[in-house]
Formats: sequence, structure tokens, C-alpha cells
Amino acid sequence: MTRTFKNIFLILVLLLLTLFPVVNSTEKMTFASPENLPPKVFMENGLLRGTYIDIITAVCKRMKIEPVFVQYPWPRAVSMVKNGKVDAIFPPLKTREREEFLYFPTEPLSQTRNVIFARKARNIKIKKMSDLQNYIVGINDQYSYGPLFDNYKSNLKVDISRTEEMQINKLTHQGQIRMDVAAASEEAFKFISTKLGHSKDLEIVYVLSETPSYVAFSKARPDHKKFAQEFSKTLRQLRKEGVIQDINDRYFK
Repeated sequence: MTRTFKNIFLILVLLLLTLFPVVNSTEKMTFASPENLPPKVFMENGLLRGTYIDIITAVCKRMKIEPVFVQYPWPRAVSMVKNGKVDAIFPPLKTREREEFLYFPTEPLSQTRNVIFARKARNIKIKKMSDLQNYIVGINDQYSYGPLFDNYKSNLKVDISRTEEMQINKLTHQGQIRMDVAAASEEAFKFISTKLGHSKDLEIVYVLSETPSYVAFSKARPDHKKFAQEFSKTLRQLRKEGVIQDINDRYFK
């Protein structure tokens, strides 16, 4: 190769690099969530943690996607994904209204259950909703536990708390009984009762409702339909491999 040819070759290479700059092969996607939803999403020692954070990260790693997590009040997060200002949102329940602006994967992140907890030592048995009339039922008046219970609770003797911590402390109190059972979101109640050292004292005695929760993708970005399908496929594979169960187990030890 002559010196002149080498110079021409180098000039062509430099020209191509200028016209087609090297880009990061890892695509980034932004996932919006509520600000605090332990154990699914929460801040700990300045780091964002949670079962949903770890599951989405594992799926994206398998898909060679870099997830970027942002937190907003829920109405703002919904508005941003609707307008395409973020790529995805989690964990919305699937509704006809939301399907108008979101692609929902066929595979959910988890099944969100609202349940009734009781102290194991009490040996309480609940077979149907009307059995709750025999007990003081602890509720968080900021939450919905599903339409069936929400419509039925006016028939019950209830004790109202504003946090899961208050419910757990009342339920496990050894003195005067403040509540016999507690209505709660299963994962959050288990997570907080583990932190408080009471997980072994409590058991689920009745399931109020069970609804799948998803990560859903903005329809303002049409290419996300295919991504939602691939996300679902990858999540299903990780679930078969036991990866999702391992992630969940880490938060309830």
C-alpha cells in the first residue's frame, strides 16, 4: 500500500466517523412510578430499591436496555406516560380507560392481593365476607381494598389507622384488643411486619381481592408496542427460571 493510498484511506475513515459517530449500543428507557410503595418501590439509604425495581432491571438487562427510574405523584406519572414524556409506568392496574393510551404486556409484574391478616395465636377462621362481622376489622382509611370489601365495610366494626405500622402495632398488642384482624395489601403488610419483627406472629386468613399489576408502555411512542411484547416474553422467561421468585424472597427474609 503506497503512502498516498494510506493517506486517502485514513481521510475516508475519519470522514465516515464524522458522518456516523459511534453511539452507545445500550438503549435507555424511562420508567415512572409512585414515590413510595414498599416493598415494590422505596428509598433506602439514598438508593431506590424494591421488588419492582429489581424485576424491571433484570428484564431490561436481559433485553440489553438501560432502565432509568423516575418517581412522581401518581397523577403526574400517568399524565407523563400518556403524553409520551416517559416510556413506561408501573404498577398500573389494567382498565379500559388506560388501555386507550398504554400498551399492557400479557405478563403482569405480580398479582396484587388485598387480604385479611390475624394473629396466629388467635386461630381465627374466615370463610366468607360476612364472617368479618364477628370481629373488629382494622383498616387504613386511605386505601381501597377492592369494590366488594369497600362496599361491605359499612356493615363492620372497624378500627381506623393511617399507616400499616399502626395497624401492625394494634394487631400484635398483647394487652387490650384494639382490632381482631386487619385488612391490608399483602406485600406491603408482610414487608413492614418483617421490619417490625412480627412476621412470624401473623397469618393470612382470607383473600379480599386479587388483581394483576403491570408495567405498561406509552402509546404516544408507537414503537413501544413491540417493546411491550418483548418485555412480556422476557419477564415470563425469568419467572420460569425462578429469577422473579428469588427477587421477591430477598425482601421478606
